[in-house]
Amino acid sequence: MKSSSLRAAARRATLADIARELGMSRSTVGRALAGNGYVSPEKKQQILSVAERLGYRASTIARALRTQQSMTLGVLVADITNPLFPAIVKGIDEGVSAAGYTLFLCNTDEDPRRQQTLIRSLLDRQVDGLIMLSQSLSEASRALLVNGPPCVFVNRMPSDFTADYIGPDNQQAIDLLLDHLYALGHRRIACLTGPAQSSTVVERKAAWQAGMARLGCAAPADYLIEGDYRGNSARHAVAALLRCQPRPTALLAANDFVALAVINQLAEQGIAVPEDISVCGFDDIFGGHFSALASWQRKGLTTVDQPKRCLGQMAARAMLARLQQPQAPISQTVLPVSLQIRDSSAPLPAVQAPPAVSDR
Repeated sequence: MKSSSLRAAARRATLADIARELGMSRSTVGRALAGNGYVSPEKKQQILSVAERLGYRASTIARALRTQQSMTLGVLVADITNPLFPAIVKGIDEGVSAAGYTLFLCNTDEDPRRQQTLIRSLLDRQVDGLIMLSQSLSEASRALLVNGPPCVFVNRMPSDFTADYIGPDNQQAIDLLLDHLYALGHRRIACLTGPAQSSTVVERKAAWQAGMARLGCAAPADYLIEGDYRGNSARHAVAALLRCQPRPTALLAANDFVALAVINQLAEQGIAVPEDISVCGFDDIFGGHFSALASWQRKGLTTVDQPKRCLGQMAARAMLARLQQPQAPISQTVLPVSLQIRDSSAPLPAVQAPPAVSDR
């Protein structure tokens, strides 16, 4: 008897329960709770009071069937451990939660199969839209999304897929870094990229090549080193860097994680940063808080700061606009970045300095 009463107490309250207690029809109760149609103020207050006392919660499934909206959005993140993403996700959540949406946050871990599985799962849950953070689409994922809900891409825009895009100004970012290093006397500046299929890599590679030409600096093929966005690519990158002849005096890394890992690998080779080589990152994921990093605790990383929270807010705005006007023209929003000069970049040592006459 006791277990039976516990089950009854745990049962979810329904419209029928409220209607039965008040002696009203289910349709009257439904109108009052949904705010549709006329119900007298006195009856409405009675219904709301009983609903609160019984712990009634509207069924999101029933509402979705009725409105053809689940009021949920999927957010796919490339790597949940990367500190770049929390501020972006916070910006997204701030924007969509105010409009009544709930987020499903998913980690693809840069794995195409996992990406496909998660997209399929979110589509099965009838999400109203997908926000893709630093996602490179596989063919299988692309096929799933062609006739799916609206998508907004952040930081990476896949080729041959039409969707709204929000991202940082990669051209401006590379120009800021190159101009900073050039002013310090550097002319041999290498570039360590992420994976070749990333649209971000394509943009930054083109910006590096154009910037080196603009500054009158040679850009040999071996100065462009392909890696990934994880620190474990640093060993390969440093090996490639040390094979370059003449050796670069500065390096642009794919992101801050990679930059810090490169610094550690260089230290193992007896090469000091910035005394022997300057290293710059991208994203400013740690800000000025480098004291927590044991291997680099007394210095900070020169890097480019993405407006992370603003990227998320703009992505939320783009998604809400797309849901309201599905046929509106596709939008692409590029946000400015800022240069953060710290201790990992320094003037070129006098023994390596170029002639006093500018070689621009």
